[in-house]
Amino acid sequence: MKDLLLSIVIPLFNEEENIGPLYEELLQILPKLNVFSTYEIVFVNDGSKDTSLDIVKKLAHQNTHVKVLSFTRNFGHESATYAGIINATGDAVVLMDADRQDPPTLIFEFEKAYQEGIDIAYGQRTKRLQESWVKKCTSKMFYPLFKFITNIDMPRDVGDFCLLSRKAVDMIKQLPERALFVRGLIYWLGLPKRAIPFVRRERGAGTTKYNYRKLTIFALENIISFSTVPIYWLLFFSLGIITLCGGGIVVALIMRLCGYVVMSGWTSLMMCMLFLSATILFALSIIGLYIGKIFQEIKERPIFLVDEKINFN
Repeated sequence: MKDLLLSIVIPLFNEEENIGPLYEELLQILPKLNVFSTYEIVFVNDGSKDTSLDIVKKLAHQNTHVKVLSFTRNFGHESATYAGIINATGDAVVLMDADRQDPPTLIFEFEKAYQEGIDIAYGQRTKRLQESWVKKCTSKMFYPLFKFITNIDMPRDVGDFCLLSRKAVDMIKQLPERALFVRGLIYWLGLPKRAIPFVRRERGAGTTKYNYRKLTIFALENIISFSTVPIYWLLFFSLGIITLCGGGIVVALIMRLCGYVVMSGWTSLMMCMLFLSATILFALSIIGLYIGKIFQEIKERPIFLVDEKINFN
């Protein structure tokens, strides 16, 4: 059996306090793997403003198994993750965040799944430490909603922490879109997958880079990137309003012909007008998001620009 290489892809944005401890944890795990005889750790610096880049450069000079991709600026977590995937050379690729919430020991379970022919082994959170109830609730709402709208079998309570076979990686590299939601693309492939339950740890240091505004925008953009169902919802809703208005006109005419006095009401009229106006604005916003996605795609700009590469042959 040939020697197998495992790639660990870690996007970075201002994680100077977490890099060292995470690296030490990985060094305790990776040499003990059974199937993978060697490894590479690909740090993707997404325009960090702190000393994150200096730290990973130092690690790369000390250990040739450490590779560094550094962007010219901040292009976003999805772009950094994708850059790591397409530059990884391993027979399998593990994606994980740099905040130390994903336990590296789970890689042992990923390896077992890989050995059994599973293309996607993913960590499924059974408990999330140090997270507000609002974030937990919105997260639980997002996954079933995403699955319902997009018809993509993305499991609940998953993040980017997973192992991808070389087959899965090569398929992802074929996908041309620039509006990325890597997690969605992984499960869109439809390859064999297995859940590995784990407790998500507290953040090692620092604060999360996602606030509720960013998370809301992130959720909306990802749903729109994978489905046109919201457009059909707006269409059917509009047809429903037209049907109700038509029925109301018929009823009003019948009442007038029968001699009933139809009372005018400014309050009800204004409420209807405000409701319809809000509906129109909402519909235009949804359509605008789709047009914006089209605009992003047709420009064909690269989704990231690499400023520096270290230890890539």
